[in-house]
Amino acid sequence: MKKQPRTRTTALAVAAFVMSTAALAADGIAEAPMRDPWVPPSARQAASAPLTRGTALQAQVQAKLKASFDAADVEKRGSITLEQARAAKLGIVANHFDRIDVRRSGRVSFEDLTRYLRGRGAAML
Repeated sequence: MKKQPRTRTTALAVAAFVMSTAALAADGIAEAPMRDPWVPPSARQAASAPLTRGTALQAQVQAKLKASFDAADVEKRGSITLEQARAAKLGIVANHFDRIDVRRSGRVSFEDLTRYLRGRGAAML
């Protein structure tokens, strides 16, 4: 009898395990998720939350944008300068500052930004 290579034997064993697990799942037996035994429980990721869609997603995006804008407004004036936009890495604001600043005041407010984004086709709340 010819001796089979170890990798082929291992591959056959894994395939048999996967097929038997699928058969058990088809029979209605609950299947526990497979976990890597080398990953400590504290490092395992929790099950991901369901995807956000529609108006909830729009609200989430707008809240994150507002938080980033407010963080860039270090003077708490309700508007930011081009330099503040660059320092905060707000690329959309920095790259289109002249188009957003329609009053030519050297500052843009969050309302100016949302008006610009709506004009470009963004669905904002």
